[in-house]
Amino acid sequence: MAYRDTDDENDFNIETSNVLLNNSSLFFFFHLSLLQQSTFIHTLLHLLFKSFHFFIWVYNIIALIREDVSDLVQRLNMMDVSFSMASVVELFHVLSCERVSALRFFDWLKVSHPEICCNSEVVCLVVNNCGLLGNYEAMVPILNEFNLTGMNLGRKAFDFLLVLCHDNDSSLECLRKMLDVLIVVGGVCRSSGVQLLIEMFSVSGRYDIAQFVIGTAGRKVSYYNMLMRTMCKRGDYERAGNLVKEMKRSCCEPNLSTYNLLVSCLCKNGKFAEACQILETMEKGHGVSDASTFDVVINLLCKDGQLGLVLKLLDKMTLKGVEPLISTHAAVIKSYFESGRYDEAHQYVVDSADKQSYSSNANYSLLASLHFQAGNVLIAQKILYEMMDKGLKPNFPVYMKIKKCLQKINEKDLSLELLRRYSRLIGK
Repeated sequence: MAYRDTDDENDFNIETSNVLLNNSSLFFFFHLSLLQQSTFIHTLLHLLFKSFHFFIWVYNIIALIREDVSDLVQRLNMMDVSFSMASVVELFHVLSCERVSALRFFDWLKVSHPEICCNSEVVCLVVNNCGLLGNYEAMVPILNEFNLTGMNLGRKAFDFLLVLCHDNDSSLECLRKMLDVLIVVGGVCRSSGVQLLIEMFSVSGRYDIAQFVIGTAGRKVSYYNMLMRTMCKRGDYERAGNLVKEMKRSCCEPNLSTYNLLVSCLCKNGKFAEACQILETMEKGHGVSDASTFDVVINLLCKDGQLGLVLKLLDKMTLKGVEPLISTHAAVIKSYFESGRYDEAHQYVVDSADKQSYSSNANYSLLASLHFQAGNVLIAQKILYEMMDKGLKPNFPVYMKIKKCLQKINEKDLSLELLRRYSRLIGK
């Protein structure tokens, strides 16, 4: 009985200790939670105070700029505020939204914080501010100075044109004035600015305004190709074709890049006959089409399963003396293989090697790799034998995969023979 009492007493002590321990843990975690909450609240209050302080600071500066006080420079100096790039950007945004000129503030920044004024984004925001207020004359000295840095303009410089584009007549007038500024300034600002304007309006679907930019800034093939690229990305092959006609009417002859874009767009939209007609046009105007043009068409034809047309184009390339690119050969071999025409894929590789094509190694290695991936390891091994007998070195990763696989399937003799042939070839 005494033993049981002692045992009960021990149980009671243990339970009491556990309760005290749990209470202590709760007390600790409660205080830890309060400490974390107080730290969070302190941080939050600090951020709110900084935000409030920043708001008051921005409000005071904007009020000074808006009032156009004569002693603006002295007052800004007296504020003795540490400027960051983010704060300056925010100031310019507010001034532009309120249609308040930022020129005097920018002039003060050039003296007090020259490192900030060298930033492309700040210059673009100043130009945008001038544009919103119609002060195009003020842009000229700013851009002349920016030209010296050799940096390109950013799109933010022309955001005002999108804001003002609701009225087509007024937007064209603003755009004309902006282009006049870029033409006067010249240099990097002109080249980068014109390209940005073409890109900005073509991406927004305003092809007519993009063409207006090209016509005003000077008709260049590179400018037209930028517009053509956007049209082709959207699959608008009819507009792209009309653009080529306009280029010819404007005595701005399309180049190979122009035709490549159009041909690619036509093929992607299943207009293969039209694409072949463009190839004929290219040959008449520019002589033989280059390998990259044929590559674009053949790759897309292979994806569409048009192997008949592919073979005709390959024959034409042979007659014209144009060597297909490695990617062209790869597209044909994969197309044969995926359609189950393995013998024809092999014959194509053999024929390319007989013609001493510079891509013969890549063609054989690709065919071996395709058979290996399809589980035809022994066929892949024979293809490597065949190419090495012709003195062609296999792609090393393909060779290693096939060699290791032969070892795994207990074809050690074949694996050793493959190693022997490969070693003899690279030892020559």
